[in-house]
Amino acid sequence: MSGDTSHLPPILRRLHLLRGEVGVASGRVIEYILHDPEGFLGLTIAELSERTGTGDATVVRVVQSLGFGGFQEFKLQLSRSLAVTRQTNIGVDAGDAAVTVLSKVFDGAGMALRDTLGHLDLEAFSSAVQAVSLSRHIALIGLGWSGLIALDGQQRGLRLGLSCAAHTDPSAFLQVSSLLEPTDVLIAVSFSGASQDVVRAARLARGAGASVVAITGLGRSPLTRAAHHTLTSSAPGDRYRPEGLNVRFAQLCLLDALFTSLHASQEPYMSERIARARDARRELNADPT
Repeated sequence: MSGDTSHLPPILRRLHLLRGEVGVASGRVIEYILHDPEGFLGLTIAELSERTGTGDATVVRVVQSLGFGGFQEFKLQLSRSLAVTRQTNIGVDAGDAAVTVLSKVFDGAGMALRDTLGHLDLEAFSSAVQAVSLSRHIALIGLGWSGLIALDGQQRGLRLGLSCAAHTDPSAFLQVSSLLEPTDVLIAVSFSGASQDVVRAARLARGAGASVVAITGLGRSPLTRAAHHTLTSSAPGDRYRPEGLNVRFAQLCLLDALFTSLHASQEPYMSERIARARDARRELNADPT
């Protein structure tokens, strides 16, 4: 299989990433599924074990590594994912009419949200919300497109009256990260999870005792290893809209859900704070001076 997996359903993308992290026997199981996912759906554990020269326990370990409770649950989810992929044509082709491109871009955004929600670690999300709710200060960092996600998160946090600041310059966020305290949270945004400056900042923050939340892509990476809580996102891609560009919609929704969860968990206190801030802005606008 080629290195470009952005066209695959999210489960197969996760398998592709897992392949480089497992032993030889598990690797044979993964290769078989990736080579013929449709054919795999008709196999039992014993049949898959026989065809890959492995044992039943190896097959079960692969399935559990993806977060599924059992073999049948994995097959059911894969079958559904493949069905959606067959029914959806969201890749932009040369010569597509403008209205066709419009439809495909919107369909792709919707699939990115569904993909992300489908494989998101819900326990990690709940833990991240808890960490943010207990924090004294929230620092968000990112570069390029990821920096724009961090800036949006800053606006969401400030609207809630939180001590919150985004940093998109490495020299600034490395310094900030090194000075964080155990009562603080760092939210590091990097789709690749391999940006050296972002990873270094996450390690500095963790070393200082702060909680680190990573918003990143599928699979293990230097950033996920530095983080306490990992929120993964994914999106389909094509030659005109690579996965790293499309995924920003899902990343924005992850941050929106995080701050909205925080807001809802601290009612009515949080809404009262927002109302006071809104009244102050109205008074400022009404002041003739």
